[in-house]
Amino acid sequence: METRKERNILTIKNLVALGEFVLLNICFVVTFLILSKGVSILDILHNIPRSYFVLINLTYAISLSHVGIILDQRIVTADKITGKVTKTCALYALFTLLISMVLGNTDKYNIVFWSIFIGLFFICALCWRISARVILKRYRSKGNNYRRVIILGAGSIAKELHETISANAFYGYKFLGFFDDRLEADYKVKPDLVKGKINDVYQFSKDNSIDEIFCALPAGDDRKALPIIQFAEKNMIRCFIVPDFKRFIKKKVALSFLGDVSDAIPIISLRDEPLLEFPNKIFKRLFDIVFSFIFLVTVFPFLYIILGSIIKLTSPGPIFFKQIRTGKDAEDFTCYKFRTMMVNKDSDSVQATKGDARVTKIGAFMRKTNLDEMPQFINVLLGNMSIVGPRPHMLKHTEMYSELINEYMVRHFAKPGITGWAQVTGFRGETKDLEDMVGRVKRDVWYIENWSFWLDIKIIFLTVYNMIKGEENAY
Repeated sequence: METRKERNILTIKNLVALGEFVLLNICFVVTFLILSKGVSILDILHNIPRSYFVLINLTYAISLSHVGIILDQRIVTADKITGKVTKTCALYALFTLLISMVLGNTDKYNIVFWSIFIGLFFICALCWRISARVILKRYRSKGNNYRRVIILGAGSIAKELHETISANAFYGYKFLGFFDDRLEADYKVKPDLVKGKINDVYQFSKDNSIDEIFCALPAGDDRKALPIIQFAEKNMIRCFIVPDFKRFIKKKVALSFLGDVSDAIPIISLRDEPLLEFPNKIFKRLFDIVFSFIFLVTVFPFLYIILGSIIKLTSPGPIFFKQIRTGKDAEDFTCYKFRTMMVNKDSDSVQATKGDARVTKIGAFMRKTNLDEMPQFINVLLGNMSIVGPRPHMLKHTEMYSELINEYMVRHFAKPGITGWAQVTGFRGETKDLEDMVGRVKRDVWYIENWSFWLDIKIIFLTVYNMIKGEENAY
C-alpha cells in the first residue's frame, strides 16, 4: 500500500523556492553586467564580495518566508500568483532600501542598480512561478502528485462536487468513493461509486491512506460528520465541509467570524468584496491619485486645448458637459465629460442612440474613441470616481433599473469608474433592452467581487486597445 509519506517526498514549494534563489543570483550578476560595460563575467564574479551574495539571499529568504508560496495548492489563479510575487518583491525592495540606508549606499549608482536588479528579478520570478504552475497542472493531469479523496454523501451537492473534481484533473484529486447511509434509491450518483455507509469511512480511510475528506451531506444528516471530522484530525486527514446552501445562494460567498476567537460565530456574507480590505482600498486610491495627477498635468492640457477649441468652433455651448450621476453608496456627484451633443433639454433623461441627431461630428469621434470621458480624471482626483469601476449612470436610470433588476444597487458598493469590466467585455453604450442592462450589472457585480490590482491593469489595457480600434457600440 502506498503511504502518504511516499507521495510527498518531492516538496513543490521547496523546488519553486530553489528555482527563485537561482534566478535571484543570476539576476544579481546580470545587473552588474548591464552596468559594467566591457567587464567579463569572470571578473565580476571575482570582484563581487561574497558578503553581497549572503546578504541578498538572506534578505530574500526572510521576504519569501513572510509572504509564502501558494503554488502547491490545488486551486490557484494567475492573479493570486502575481499578487504573491509582487508582495514578496515589494518587501524585498523595502529590506534592500533599509539596508542601503544603514550602510550609506544611497548614491545614484546604487539606486539604479537595485531598481534594475529588483525589476529584472520580479519579471523572472513571475515567469518562473507561472511556468511552474502550468507544469504542475500538466503533471497532475497525468495522474501524478495526487491526493486521495472521498466524499460523505451521495446527494446532489456530492454529485456536483464529484463532477467538478472529475472534470478538472489538474486539481490533482484521486476520487475513491462516496459514503452515505441512505437507501440506494435516494442516491443522486451511480450506485457502484458508493463504497459503504458513513461508519465504513474509518476503516476505508486507514486502508487506502485517504488524504482529504469532503463532507457533502444534506441538511439534517450533517451531524453524522462530527465524529468523522474528529477521526480525520487524529489521523492527519484534512476535512472540508461543503455547505448545502447552493439551492438559494448561487454565487461565491465569504466566510467571516463574529465574537471571540475561541467561541466565534461563523457568518456567511453573500459576496466577497476585496475592496473592503484597508490595504486594497488604500492601494487602489493611491494608484488613482498618481495616475490621474500625471494624466491631468501632461496629456489633458493638450486634449483640452485641441478638443475644446473644436467643440467651441463647431457648436455653441460649453466645452464640458456636467451631469449629476449616482456614485458610491448611491450618493450623487457631478460627472465631467467633453460635450459631444448640441445643447438640448433631454440630455439628462434620454440616452444617446445610434444616429442620434444631437451628437456633433467631433462628438461622434470622441464617443467612438472614449476621449469624451477624459475630463473624468478630474472626478478621480477629487475622489468621487476611480479609474476602473462600474460606470456611473444618470439618476433617471438609477431610479428605473433599481426597480427592475435585483442586484442593480449592488454596483454602487464601489466607486464608479471611467472604464469598467462591463465596458471592455461588450456592454458599452446604449442599453436597447433590459437584458443589456442585466448583462452590464452582472459584470459590474463580478468586478466588485473579484477585484484585484492586476484586473484593473487588464481593464485599462483593454480600454486603450478599444480606444485605438474604435467601438461599434459607442455612439
